[in-house]
Formats: sequence, C-alpha cells, structure tokens
Amino acid sequence: MSEGSPAPAPAPAPAPGPDAATALGLAVVLLALAGISALLGGHFRLGALRLAAGLLAGAGLGTLLLALLGGRLRRRVRILLVAGLALVVAAALTVPAVLATRPDRLERAASATLAPLSEGEAVHSAPDGQGPVLVRRADGTAQLVSAEAGVEEVEAAPEDVLALSADGTRLVQVTDELTRVSERGGGSAPVEVPGTPLALAGDVLVVRACEAGTCRLSGVDLGAPDQPLWTVSDAEQTRGPDPVGTELPAGDGAATGLLDAVAATGVLPEVPLRFDPDQGWLQIDPATGFAVGRVLAPADAECRIAATPAPSDPQALQQRGPQVLTVCAGEDGELSATAHEDGQVLWESAPSPAGDWTVRLDAGRVLATGTEEGTTTEGEILASERQSAWEAPGGQGVDQAEAFTARLGIDGTRMVVTNASGQMVAYDTATGAHLWTLPLDSPDAEVRGGLGASTVVVLDEIRREHPLDPRGLRRLRVVDADDGTVTAELFTAEELTELRPLSGGRALISTEQQAVLLGG
Repeated sequence: MSEGSPAPAPAPAPAPGPDAATALGLAVVLLALAGISALLGGHFRLGALRLAAGLLAGAGLGTLLLALLGGRLRRRVRILLVAGLALVVAAALTVPAVLATRPDRLERAASATLAPLSEGEAVHSAPDGQGPVLVRRADGTAQLVSAEAGVEEVEAAPEDVLALSADGTRLVQVTDELTRVSERGGGSAPVEVPGTPLALAGDVLVVRACEAGTCRLSGVDLGAPDQPLWTVSDAEQTRGPDPVGTELPAGDGAATGLLDAVAATGVLPEVPLRFDPDQGWLQIDPATGFAVGRVLAPADAECRIAATPAPSDPQALQQRGPQVLTVCAGEDGELSATAHEDGQVLWESAPSPAGDWTVRLDAGRVLATGTEEGTTTEGEILASERQSAWEAPGGQGVDQAEAFTARLGIDGTRMVVTNASGQMVAYDTATGAHLWTLPLDSPDAEVRGGLGASTVVVLDEIRREHPLDPRGLRRLRVVDADDGTVTAELFTAEELTELRPLSGGRALISTEQQAVLLGG
C-alpha cells in the first residue's frame, strides 16, 4: 500500500442474531403455558387444552433450541432446525394421544354392511348359529346376510312367507300354496313342492296340501321330490303350532294359521306337529307319517304348543334333540305344562296358581308372566325339568346373589342382569346357578341391551378419564350367552338405533345410515 493512500474500509460486521435472553424467556413462558394447559386439560377433561399443551410444548422447545444456538449457524439452518423440533415435539405429544382415543367405526369391525333397519323390519337366524341372517324389510323384500357372501337380495312378494331351515342351510319360500326350497351356498337348483310346509327334517320336507275339499300330508325327499315318501289323509280343519320364545296369552283359544309361527320366528321347525280336531295334537314321524307316541294335548283344551331345543345340560356328552312343550290353561287360569321327547312325556308340572298369564315356550321350559288371582302385582313363574312345582325364575339359587340393578333379558336357559358391583351376570333360569360374569365400566354406568337367540348385545357408557376421550363414548359388546364369550367389542360414539341379537354370537347393529353384522 503506497504512502498516503486511503485505508480500506473495514468489513461489515455480521447481522446480529436474535437476542438469546429474549428467546430463552419466551421459551420459559411457552413451556409454562404448556404445563398449565396440560394440568387444566387433565383436570377438567378438556381436549382443546390438551392439544394446546402439545402445541405450546413444541413451540417452547423450539424457542429454547433457538436460544441455545445463538448465532452459531446460518439463519436458514437455525430456522429449519427450530421448526423441525417444534413440529416433531408437537406431533409426538398430540397425534398418538388422538389416535389412542379415537372411537371405533362400525363398518371397520363389520363382516357385512347393509341399509339401516327401520321399525317393523324383522331379523331372523337359525337357532344353531349356522347359515345366513334373514332380513325381512317393511316393503316385503328380503335379504340374506352372511360374512361369507355379504348381502344377497331375495326376490319375494310382501305376501310370501320366508324362513330358514333349522340348520340354516336352506331358505324356504311359500307362495300361493307352493313351497320352494333353495340350498344356500350355490348348491342344487331350488325344489318346488305343492302345499304348505309343516317341518323340514334333514332332507325330508313335510307338507300339507288340499284340493277339492280333500287334504293330505306328505313327506317329500328333496333329493327326489317327484314321488312322495308317504301320503296320509288329513282333516280339513286344522291349525298351526305356536312360535318359540314369543309371549302369548295362555288362555287364548283363537286358532293360529299353519304358517303363523314360521312367519314370526323365520325358522321352519324340524319336528312336524299335526292338529286333528277329533284327537288333538300329535307329533308325526317325518320319515313315515305315523304318529309318534301319545296325544300331546287334547283338541278341546286351550293349549299352547311348540317344538323347542332341549334345555342345555353342561354334564351331558351331547345335546339332546328337540322337545315338544305344551302348556294348557284351566277354567280359572291355572297352567299345566308338559314336555315330550319323541312323543313320550319327560316331565309334567303341577297346576300353577290361578291368574291372568302370558306364556313363553323356550329351551324346554315354560315361563309365565302375569298376576296371580287375588293380587295386582305382576310376577313371573317357571315350569321346568327341575321340579313339578312352578317357581320364580332362578328359584332359591339367586337369593344369595348381589342386588340386581337391571335385567337385560330372560329366556328358558338364562337370565342376564346387572348388579350393584358393576357387573353383568348370567344365571340359569331354573336353578339360579351362576353361569358367567363380565365387568361393566362402573356400577353407575348406563346400560342398554337385550338377550335373544342365545346372544346378548350390551351397550354400556364409558367414563371420560382423559381429556381427549370422546364425549358420549360407549362400549358395544356382542356376547355368546352360553358361556359369556365376547365375540365382538368396540368403542363407539355413534348413535345406535337398533341392537338385534342373533344366534351364534352375532348381532345386527343399525344406525340411521347403515346396519352392520358383527360377531360370530
């Protein structure tokens, strides 16, 4: 540099970085707000404060990193590191918590989805839990629903009677005195037989057909339907049995149609029962058409009759076959029940107290509800294989049980109740023996549900314990009522309009938008 030349200008100083003290103070404020939000959110169970706590914590840690870095790195690098840390922390504190408390969606757990159910629409399933579910819509159309095949539309007129076979393998459709039997699962072509069906035992269909005032009963092998196995004459005057598991007036002498019980239950029975106006009720052999055993009930008595499954016996090596139950009302309303197997008497009850009763024939037992003569208090009495006297459901077996808070349902096999300890408990209807127990969320939980087709559907309210828990969250369980096995469980905040228990530990659950098949 020559003497006298001007000195070079000094290099410009780097732009000053953010004030570290200010950033540190801001980080402390943000982290403090995060802690306060988390504390208040947990105390008041406010989800917005819980989410705000995660966001504030992310922002606070990002600001703290900014204070620690000072001016060591380029501005862009610092911004990227700070923003990345803030996003990662905020996501880690919010996203898992949101996912963990997200309600289940019905369609995700469903094995089949269909249009929602409306009032008056019927849902049926075979008693052994096999085969599809039959849905009869209010306009007369029908659907078969299963996990394997989904939803199948069935062509049917509103006046047609549709039913499943007792084993669930066939669909029976009755139209204008013509019976059509279709095998499920893409088997052989449908078989059409003239007449009205009485029963389907294996491959033998028992039908009744009348022409020119002459009526006949026939047994038809579905594998060779052109030539009946047997044909016998039948009286022109007849009636049908009563639906299983349905409450009916005990002393109602009104005759029921041949298909009334089939239409009500959606199942064609295995045991053919024949009413003769001269003799009374008879059980006939589907293979020969001959009467089996003695007369089941006299023609001139006011009796209810149905073929039901036998009561379950945990000690038996195999389940017994169907039993025919009769319950007859006397002049003063006293009831006498009898159970038959293959036309032979298994047990008979003593007369019940006189009164005004409705009866339900189910699982080899008779449950009567009504008021005893001389009282105004409604009660229940049961006739079963246990003893000849009628007694209250559960007998002495439930006297030592904890106080019941609600009853979800009762049938011939078990009664399902909730108790003061916050449990759902099943007891044998006849003996009161404890069958199984499942917990509820709390003793005060609001419980809704029902028992049907040996399945319990229960919806119990879940307490909000965390701020991100949805409001109105409820636990939906489908339970096999035989052993208490939970076949489906989910937590939902959806509004459920219909809970229909089905055999085999299944249920059809409906909202305003859809219906889904669960369990099994």
